[in-house]
Amino acid sequence: MSIEPPARGVIPYIFCADAGAVADWCVEVLGFVERERWPDEAGVVRNVELMVGDSEVWLDGPVPDWKEKTGGLGSWVGVLVDDVGAVHDRLVAAGVELDPPRTRDHRVKEITVTDPEGHGWGFVQRLH
Repeated sequence: MSIEPPARGVIPYIFCADAGAVADWCVEVLGFVERERWPDEAGVVRNVELMVGDSEVWLDGPVPDWKEKTGGLGSWVGVLVDDVGAVHDRLVAAGVELDPPRTRDHRVKEITVTDPEGHGWGFVQRLH
């Protein structure tokens, strides 16, 4: 099955109890770039678009019961990078505690950091 026109990529869509706080964390800690955010009339952030290179991640919230709705599974978003060791060093310098990069049997090196709501953000370097 093919998609017409050809697909150019995917957009991970993350449900959050506080999309604004998760977006702020992603910008400050992970170095993502905020494209735009949409607050409601009361000033509550309902949606945020983040840029990761040429790709986008969308945050939606508040969804206070997202853990119950999803069975507590949360999410994991993989971000391809050229040097996972450099990302690890930058995160550690920012005060994030995480394990060193690990090499997986499917020819990638990766780290995963968890945001304040429990979503996993993986940084993946392909090994050739």
